[in-house]
Parts: sequence; C-alpha cells; structure tokens
Amino acid sequence: MKVSKIPGLGRRGVYIDDIDFDNLTDEEWAIIGKIHLEELVTIIRDTKLTKEKYFKWMNKWGDDRMTYYGMLYKKYPNWSGRLEDAVNDMSWEKHDRESVEFYLRVRVDEGYKLGNIIKVSGMKDDKGNPIGMFAEGELLWHSNESGNIAFAPGVALLGYQGTTKSSTGFLQTADYYEDIDESFRNELNDMVLLHDFTPGKINPGLRDVQDNLMYKNMAPEPNAEIPMVIRSPGGLTGLHYSFNTVVGIKDMKAEEAEKLLTKIKNELETEKYTYDHWYQTDGDLCLFDNSITQHRRLGSTDGRLCYRYQYDYSHLQDGPYMPYFQQPYINQYIERVTFTAKFQQTVMGVNNFKYPNPADYA
Repeated sequence: MKVSKIPGLGRRGVYIDDIDFDNLTDEEWAIIGKIHLEELVTIIRDTKLTKEKYFKWMNKWGDDRMTYYGMLYKKYPNWSGRLEDAVNDMSWEKHDRESVEFYLRVRVDEGYKLGNIIKVSGMKDDKGNPIGMFAEGELLWHSNESGNIAFAPGVALLGYQGTTKSSTGFLQTADYYEDIDESFRNELNDMVLLHDFTPGKINPGLRDVQDNLMYKNMAPEPNAEIPMVIRSPGGLTGLHYSFNTVVGIKDMKAEEAEKLLTKIKNELETEKYTYDHWYQTDGDLCLFDNSITQHRRLGSTDGRLCYRYQYDYSHLQDGPYMPYFQQPYINQYIERVTFTAKFQQTVMGVNNFKYPNPADYA
C-alpha cells in the first residue's frame, strides 16, 4: 500500500495505490479508515472493485445512511420500509410516491442486498427514463443532505465505467477555518445558516422527477437552520457551507448576508482549498467527508456510471458522532439521527449505530 499527498486541497487529502482488495484484511482497512478521517478526502486508484465488493468493504466502516427514509417513516408510520410498498400505497401523497418510484429506479439492487447504493449517471433507459440520481452535465459544488440537521457524514463514489473524460472535485474548509483570523473565526462560530432547495442549482440539467428527489434529500424543510461551524467525524472543525442550499444567515439582513456569503465563497473557491481528480482509469474509489467538504463533477458524462454509498463512520469511531457545538442544534440532531437510526434498525436490521446520549451534551 502506497500513500501519497494529493497535489492540492491544502493540507488535507491523500492518494492510496497498490491495494489488493482480494487479500486486504479488516485490520488494514480500518487503518485506511483512520487515515481517511484525518485527511477528509482519500482516493484509492484502480481498485478493480465490483459493486458487490465495493458494498462489502464500505459497509465495514459504517452503515448506509438515508435520512430521507426516516423522515418518510415519521410521516407515514405504518410504512413497512420497503420502497415497493410505498409506490403502491395510495394513502401517500403523490409527490412522495413519485420520488420513491424514481429512487427505486436509481438504486443498484432491487433485493436490498447492496443496501442503498445508488447509480450516479446521466444515462437513460430505452424508454428515455433517467437511470441515475443526476442528469447529464456538470454538478456544481454541493454536499449531500446539506440542509438536513442529521446529514450523512460520509460518501464513497466508485467510478465504475466511462469516467476518464470527467473529474470529481473536492473543496475542504478545515484549512480555511484554521487560516482566518481569530476574530472572524469567532464570528463564524456563532453564525447559523438558512438552507432551502432551489431547482437546478446543483445540476442545471435536472428533470422534474429528479428535482423532486433532490429537494427531499438536500433540503426537505424550508429555511432549515444549521450552524456554519461544525465538527467532522475525524474531529476537524470547518464550515458546513454548501453553496447550493444556503439562502441566508439567521438574524442578518439579506443584503448583508449575501455580501458575507459571497466573500467566503470566493475565498474558498481557490486552488488553495480545492482539487479536481481527473480519472485516468475506471475503478477509482473516491472517499470524502460530507460534513465540512463539498464535491463537484466536471467534464463529459457520456456513458459515465458511478456508484454512490452514503454512510456514517460508526464502525471506525469509539463514540457517537456529534457535529454541533451549540444548542438547540445538538438536541435537534440527537432527535433526528436517533429516530432515523432506530427506523433503520427496525426495518433494515442496522444494529451497530452509536447513539449520542443527550446527557453527554447538556
């Protein structure tokens, strides 16, 4: 195994080469996981992984996380948890049934043997229906579930086929937070951002049905409040400022908020804090933090197919993950993540999640 610094992305990010997944031990994979938590972005090149082996290894770090499932279960408490049952349940609202039906189409495995891995592709089937989460074209800077208080903290993207004319880019904010002066850091520490979904702001080519699912995943509640400064699963502090869903700053006039947010955005979108990984071969596995790191897609999507696994890091951590430093967001996170995890435990057999204890954060 060879570990080398990514030639960009500030002080974070590593490439890992020469891993033989057929002979890799669980202990070695856990070591790689610990490295990843410290680096925020880890790219393992030329893995030759099948989607089955990809799921097997990623599931060892943590269980797949779909907070949207938990929100649906709260809205429809009699739901079995199976997507097929939701599609045929006329007591559900039409837009919810349509988003679930589309989600069934972009999931990899109909039998739930591969968890909730989804296809990321602009390709369509023979009827003209999209088979992937996004449409063709570029994806702008974003983080998954950015407007959800209990966002999934980790993402793994396997470049399966047709990737070599494209890139996956990363923008990390830990260095920026460390680089700014103490006065501005303190200002950001107290700042709470407002999140909402704007159609086409991530992927301008989205169709209506894809927009419907994206809204539920990215920012399902209007003007959701989430602190600007949070902690990553690896203990790094940075900004949870996903450009595509942030629409304002709590208790700040719109003009002032726009000016400040634009300033921060311009300072982050520089070579100092960003890096675009242009694929040289199919099979690269991009592992990236989803708390204080954003990602994007550039280049051609013609024939491109990737697999995405969205997860927590419970199996790598000694204790539960707490991203927030202040109330009431600590309690809001505990309530939402606990409900979602218990739903997954009941319906999907997920039993290893580390639940945060409210008493520890009083």
